[in-house]
Amino acid sequence: MNFKINETAEKLRGGYYTPAPIADFLTHWALIHHPQHILEPSCGDGRFLEAIYRQVEAGHSLAPAFVDAVELIPDEADKANQFGDKLRQLATEVEIIKADFFSWISTVNGNQWEAIVGNPPYIRYQYFDKEQRDKAKQIFTQANVPFTKHTNAWVPFVIASVMHLAPHGRLAMVVPAELLHIQHADGIRLLLEQEMESVTLIHFRQLVFQEALQGIVLLLATKRARGFTPLNFNHSTTNLQIIDLNDLPDLLSLNLIASPQQSTLAYQGDWMTALLNSEEIALLSRLKENTAILPFVAMANVTLGIVTGANDFFVATDEVMKRYHLESIAAPMLAKSNLIKGITYTRQDHESNLTDGKAVHFLSFPNKPMSELPPLMVEYLKEGEAQALPTRYKCRIRTPWYVVPYVWKAEVALLKRCHHFPRLVLNDLGAYSTDTAYRVRMKPEYHDQARNFVFSFLNSLTFLYAELLGRHYGGGVLELVPSEIARLPIPLVEVNDEQFSKVDQMIRQGVEWPILLDYTDAIILKAGLGLTEAEIITIKKAHQKLMRRRLRIATT
Repeated sequence: MNFKINETAEKLRGGYYTPAPIADFLTHWALIHHPQHILEPSCGDGRFLEAIYRQVEAGHSLAPAFVDAVELIPDEADKANQFGDKLRQLATEVEIIKADFFSWISTVNGNQWEAIVGNPPYIRYQYFDKEQRDKAKQIFTQANVPFTKHTNAWVPFVIASVMHLAPHGRLAMVVPAELLHIQHADGIRLLLEQEMESVTLIHFRQLVFQEALQGIVLLLATKRARGFTPLNFNHSTTNLQIIDLNDLPDLLSLNLIASPQQSTLAYQGDWMTALLNSEEIALLSRLKENTAILPFVAMANVTLGIVTGANDFFVATDEVMKRYHLESIAAPMLAKSNLIKGITYTRQDHESNLTDGKAVHFLSFPNKPMSELPPLMVEYLKEGEAQALPTRYKCRIRTPWYVVPYVWKAEVALLKRCHHFPRLVLNDLGAYSTDTAYRVRMKPEYHDQARNFVFSFLNSLTFLYAELLGRHYGGGVLELVPSEIARLPIPLVEVNDEQFSKVDQMIRQGVEWPILLDYTDAIILKAGLGLTEAEIITIKKAHQKLMRRRLRIATT
């Protein structure tokens, strides 16, 4: 967990300023119908005010009558005012409001703007001050959008903007790419479907904000011909399209009017589906009715691995274990994903890691005072105290700090993050696992199916849903959280020892994933489910399309 005291001023402010091509593109689109009242809810040093001025000067738009620009930091607001002065020369009334947006927007009652543009800050909820938290939560309540403490500042910024957008008004903003898939943005996706007649998301394969390591999308949405209605969770149809571009220069050649439009559908917050074509969507809809495909949660439960609070201390090498005579409290540990080579973890794997000097011994200290522990064990614990481990959050909240709770083994592990594809691991050794993996416990009626379950996970259909349901991080990392894992479809098949061993060896030998899936799909999807070659190819293409997109690989 990151703490506020450790973050940079830029992260706490959420201020990563918008490149001119993006500000110009968004502003041009928002001002096409010559709005008279414009809002910039987080104006920073005035990038969007400058873009508005450029649009008017170039003759792309008439000068608006009013522009309201809100900025929390006074020095930034003063910088923005120089562009406000330029707009004032065009007879536009500009007000630079030095205030917290959440507090200010609560005072404007029913005010509406015909265009709202900007780049809202990206700040974790835990970094808000108390008043900001209260005001942000109030925005969620007013819009009837479910609130979560996992939220980020950009979410209530967008919600408030939707609430105050006039009928037929245009919203044009830079927002994190997680809008597409992150679970805590479900509510805002549903709200946008309900309130907007059309939503376009423009995604860049290259990182635009390198310093933030955060993928972004350009959100362009047009309000329906009515006022705001709090979220009612009825399934509204909207025209949703997602456009992938390589980099900023591609914006210059983008013609939104000429772009092919996605069909108007009720996406129910599942916007990743918009990346699929009609044939792929239809096939997935049919497969949902297939009783041979069960959700992960029907067969197994998933729980976070052991949270030690200091893996480098509680997971030790053979050399450390022997030096401090810790053999009596040491047990094998699945410590890091790169130490797990196949789809099974065996005694031989453990011994190989030990030979390589890897830390794979979990140290489970007795629940006793230090005065009752052996001298060398105490010496090791004193080293931990010298590293200030007792002050770390997870260590600090337990007594004594060195006794790790919730220590139990699962027969299967699921690696928490991956690059190409997620992987279940059969825990043949009976090792513990850190929180770099999830512990998977088979349900009683499937207690003898762990081996088949691990194998059956490796297919293009399950991997496609992992792309649809999971979340993406810098460098193309895919992560699944327990609620997302629970929804993964698993076509459970019976496999023999030869098939299981072959796949285990293929992964250990680094066989390319398309070759691996050709083998497993033939067993799981074709022989097991009875899918046709054409249906399997459709699933494969959909999976590869989404995986390449996550990895920021241009399609050919």
